[in-house]
Amino acid sequence: MKYYIGLATSFHDPAIAIVNQQGDVIFAEDAERFLGYKRGLYCLPDNPYYIEEVLKTYCSDCTELVIAKTWSKGREKSTNILENVVLSILETFSFNIDVNTRDIKDQFYFARASQAAAGRTLSRFFEASCRNFIVGNYRNKKPTEVRYFDHHLTHAANACFNSPFSEASCLVVDGMGEKSSIDYFTYKDGKITPAPIKVKRSFKSLGLFYTIICENLGFDPLKGEEWKVMGLAPYGKKDQKIYDLLRASLQVKNGNFVVPKNLNAIMKEIKAMAREPGESIEAYKDFAYTGQLVFSEIFMDLIDAIYAHAPSKNLAISGGCALNSSFMGTALAKSKFDNIFVPSAPADDGNAIGAALLCYQQDNPSWQPSTQIQSPYTGSEVKQKSLDKLHRYSHLKATDYGEDVYKKTAEFLAEGKIIGWAQGRAEFGPRSLGNRSILANPCLVDIKDTVNARVKFREEFRPFAPSILHEYGDEYFEDYQESPYMERTLVFKEAVRDKVPGVVHVDNTGRLQSVKKEWNAPYYKLIDSFREITGVPVLLNTSFNIMGKPIVHSVEDMLAVFLMSGIDVLVINNTIYEK
Repeated sequence: MKYYIGLATSFHDPAIAIVNQQGDVIFAEDAERFLGYKRGLYCLPDNPYYIEEVLKTYCSDCTELVIAKTWSKGREKSTNILENVVLSILETFSFNIDVNTRDIKDQFYFARASQAAAGRTLSRFFEASCRNFIVGNYRNKKPTEVRYFDHHLTHAANACFNSPFSEASCLVVDGMGEKSSIDYFTYKDGKITPAPIKVKRSFKSLGLFYTIICENLGFDPLKGEEWKVMGLAPYGKKDQKIYDLLRASLQVKNGNFVVPKNLNAIMKEIKAMAREPGESIEAYKDFAYTGQLVFSEIFMDLIDAIYAHAPSKNLAISGGCALNSSFMGTALAKSKFDNIFVPSAPADDGNAIGAALLCYQQDNPSWQPSTQIQSPYTGSEVKQKSLDKLHRYSHLKATDYGEDVYKKTAEFLAEGKIIGWAQGRAEFGPRSLGNRSILANPCLVDIKDTVNARVKFREEFRPFAPSILHEYGDEYFEDYQESPYMERTLVFKEAVRDKVPGVVHVDNTGRLQSVKKEWNAPYYKLIDSFREITGVPVLLNTSFNIMGKPIVHSVEDMLAVFLMSGIDVLVINNTIYEK
């Protein structure tokens, strides 16, 4: 059997995906889960120990293997991605750093760039070792082929091939690609082609623009703390001075970014507004709000640009900027498109799928991707050996409820208990979608503060997502849009806000996940059981981790979070564990 292995090989969010001989994605997972290291900065997507286990589990009948990588050949070897980011910041936002006088934070960036350079060399060494392992174990000593794809093309493939569209426009917006931070494509009948917009080589970037917002607020973008900006923004209001500075600093013209001649002066004023270490976040709510507002306006300009040059009813969006769910919830209504799709992992991790599918398409040119959206449940399963050890040695109260596990868990939720919930295969991407989740009763007024303080150990302004049965979406949300991957934020209808205060953010929005029985039957059954008890078809859903850690990967990870936090009950498959 022939398999295609996609490796996401950026300096951040390394991931692996496997596509079989039929063109199906049979495995996709972020390396951070196995490593227990959030974002997996400077780490390999194909750690030798990890990839051996993955291949034996999902490719045991492999006779031929092709490796697909998410950067063009030569580009990956000669270019340090993080150094590009640093240079982008220097060029676009004009930090004007003198190597002899730069401050601590600037030294920090350059040190990380050096680490990344070492990491790329190490990655190439281990990738060669992994290929040798694969050859020795799976291919009768024949060499394993490696193919390389343009970075933005893998973004586009991840979005288009996994969408419900047979025809669409495609927009890629990220921190930096191989020549720019934006790209435009058209998609029809399984083929992706460049859209008729000439993209100029440039380090100007909406992703880096948001990095500046994040840093000015005292958050760390390399840790993925952009979420904090989105959480804080609704507490603020528009500040006209900040708006004028930010809006002038980066603009869109003919589908390309432009900056003003006085950018240095603008950036100097913006930097002067930065929050000092230890300073209360309270005074910076307006900066967060205004930064999010300007980000959204610039993103909308890009969407307008692709519609003007490559109109369609459908739009597929990928790239790290597509993770901004606050904007994504408003984009459809403001655009001229009828439908917008964002994949479950639009950032660089998702490119592992994009590269593997592009590779498959090369060998199968007549292949037509399905118009069924890609299931996000492509990660690792819970290991039975670990469960056996848990039963034998933990001394926790454990009860196998069989099919009654949904009703019993719903009863616990209705009582106000916080649940750690693990079922089947893990989700691919940064959001928990009901298979590795912490769940709670959204009807409780103080549940958000409780979960933030007792379980997640994070800032009180951080909101939680509502998982809702799809058929009740119109009842709970204004202008309801199907949201399978928790990828967009919508406004709750006024009549239901008091029903689910635990998941209504300060601006009356919620980053929802639509749940259908055909997408995730166990999670659907649980929410429906909760609905039968409470009359509410919604659960509070947050990722099964604590702040700063990736979503749990193993039973051992689950147990650590369960015992070291305020989670009341742990549910793994049909078994309920109580402290």
